[in-house]
Amino acid sequence: MSILVKRISLPLLPILLAVVVSVPRASRGQDAAKVQEPPAAKAEKAEPPAEPEQAQDPAPAPAQEAAPADKLPGPPEIPKVDLVPVLPTVPVRRDRADFSFRMVDASLLPRDKEGIWVLDFAFKPLRIRTVEIPGKGRRPVHYLYYKVVNHTGKPRTFIPQFIMVNEEGKKFEDQVIPQAIPLIQAREDATIPVRGAVDIMGIIPPSTKEGVDDAVFGAATWEKWDPKADRFSIYVRGLSDGYKEVPNPSGGKPTVKYKTLRIDFIRRGDERNISEKEIELSDPPYEWVYW
Repeated sequence: MSILVKRISLPLLPILLAVVVSVPRASRGQDAAKVQEPPAAKAEKAEPPAEPEQAQDPAPAPAQEAAPADKLPGPPEIPKVDLVPVLPTVPVRRDRADFSFRMVDASLLPRDKEGIWVLDFAFKPLRIRTVEIPGKGRRPVHYLYYKVVNHTGKPRTFIPQFIMVNEEGKKFEDQVIPQAIPLIQAREDATIPVRGAVDIMGIIPPSTKEGVDDAVFGAATWEKWDPKADRFSIYVRGLSDGYKEVPNPSGGKPTVKYKTLRIDFIRRGDERNISEKEIELSDPPYEWVYW
């Protein structure tokens, strides 16, 4: 029996060996191909391509197409803000006599530079009004009621300074006393708005009407002053753009002085019983100076 098996198996042995050997080689080749396959190739096979991903998100394209039709209104434009506002004016008939105002001559002086401008200025005598000031009680307040007209032909920036100076040279600048403005307006002319130290700053438009002056009315106020002074002056700056440079004797920077209106006053009385009737204008009442 064994001899018969040997005779049968010997011819078949090469065939079986060929089958057995060919099967492992094929499987090993497939495994090697899987091992040698780079990760990038696996990722390409596992993940869909980039273009289909973009196609899956159609949001940007419809939004761009619908923008012209469904465009929302934009924000409102930012309004232009002028740093220096234009001051409203009050028309005043030029031929109406008002003897309480003292008109100032705005003509140019020989020492003025060519091309400067000067605003027309008029004022009433210095007066006193008792005002209730918060935290201080009732206090006498000196005030200078005035009007300004621009006859220069162009808009002019008006930023005035009112400085009271006594005989010793001590300076008292005008103060912001809003409680005094309504009282001054009620006394002088209730129909004309009066501007104080803060809201008087701005641009005065030119007055070009025939027979009518477009004026701005204001009041400078002082709660502090020298009650002992027999003579004092009020210097008004801002009525002109004229200036001059004075050389420095020590060789430093020159001193700049501006064209200023000086109004001179005399007080007849003492510091105990202060009354506006004791305050008078000097003779001459005013002078243009560089100060």
